[in-house]
Amino acid sequence: MAVSKKVIIIGDGAAGIMAANKLRFHSTDKELEITVVGNNPRHFYKPDGVLIPFGYKNYRKSVKPVNFLLNYGVNYLKDEVLRINADENIIFLKSGKSLIGDYIIIATGDRYSPEEIPGYEGEARHFFDLQRAMELREYIKTFQGGQVFIGSAGEVIQYPESLYEFAFVLESYLAENSLKDKTTIVLATPSKELSPDPSVHRDLSGMLESRGIQYHPGVVIKSVDPKNKEVAGSDGTMYKYSLLILVPPHRGQQFAIDSGIADEKGYVVVDPKDLSVKGNKTIFAIGDANNLSLGKSAVAAHGQASFVASLIISKTVGGLKEEKMTAKVPEFALTGNDSAFSFYDAPGRASRGINVNKGDFMLRWTSADTYFSTMLRGMI
Repeated sequence: MAVSKKVIIIGDGAAGIMAANKLRFHSTDKELEITVVGNNPRHFYKPDGVLIPFGYKNYRKSVKPVNFLLNYGVNYLKDEVLRINADENIIFLKSGKSLIGDYIIIATGDRYSPEEIPGYEGEARHFFDLQRAMELREYIKTFQGGQVFIGSAGEVIQYPESLYEFAFVLESYLAENSLKDKTTIVLATPSKELSPDPSVHRDLSGMLESRGIQYHPGVVIKSVDPKNKEVAGSDGTMYKYSLLILVPPHRGQQFAIDSGIADEKGYVVVDPKDLSVKGNKTIFAIGDANNLSLGKSAVAAHGQASFVASLIISKTVGGLKEEKMTAKVPEFALTGNDSAFSFYDAPGRASRGINVNKGDFMLRWTSADTYFSTMLRGMI
């Protein structure tokens, strides 16, 4: 009688949940024993962070308990990883236990490190987690005008579209509340392009200009001066603000550094062809946890989770593996005024620019429902 293979997934965020559910969807418990290690009580759909501060989305629809999101037959171990022996597939846990996996998937995402930016704490706001999005909502309720600066203190961030999304939604909100003439919006992005698609970048740049939003590409914020209400940009410019929306720097996890499998920022170094770690074809790192700089989003995590799951399934259960990682679902970006546009973040697709419409806004507004019910469940 064949012994089931053990798959251990470190991390209970989007990438980890998708990988676990995709594996379970294509195997039985007699074929694969799947265990997720993590300690998050709830999972937040980050794209809704752009809508919550303006009262456009009820936060209760944007969070679900992690154990609810894991399909039946996936074991959930609440613990924390301290170190991995990547040569022998051993995982050492904070509880003192250790695990050995036939396959290991590292899906621990990344973390925010605002302490790296002088003056950040207590002054800057952001919307990348539920608590911060709710706090920002209280600030926006009392905002009466001034200069809003929107930017990033890191070169690579999760969900990069959120910066221009927030600028567009803010402009629309200000117009609705007779505050647009009293406010200046300044947007600085770490990338020199708003999209890798030249047509999309061109269209978005034109929209920012037409909406009166000042745009500064290729700028990373290095420090915050709360006394003078200004931030220092990598371009040498000091930007004033009344309200500061600043994405904190992102870093990988400390255990990855301690395990000798990460770069200096904590991101697990992978082979870009198959996402394997240190030449070990049974250990993988997916989503925001790895050192691939492009496409840190739920859609990218979905593509990587599906790809690695297919590799493991083909080796253990049998079946065709996916030959390459692809984005399989469209993304939707908000442009304010109850409008949005859709795009595919995948190479090789024809460039068509953007088509702003109400229908894509409704799909974006309800995207958490699809995300929680099908994407995370491994059904697509």
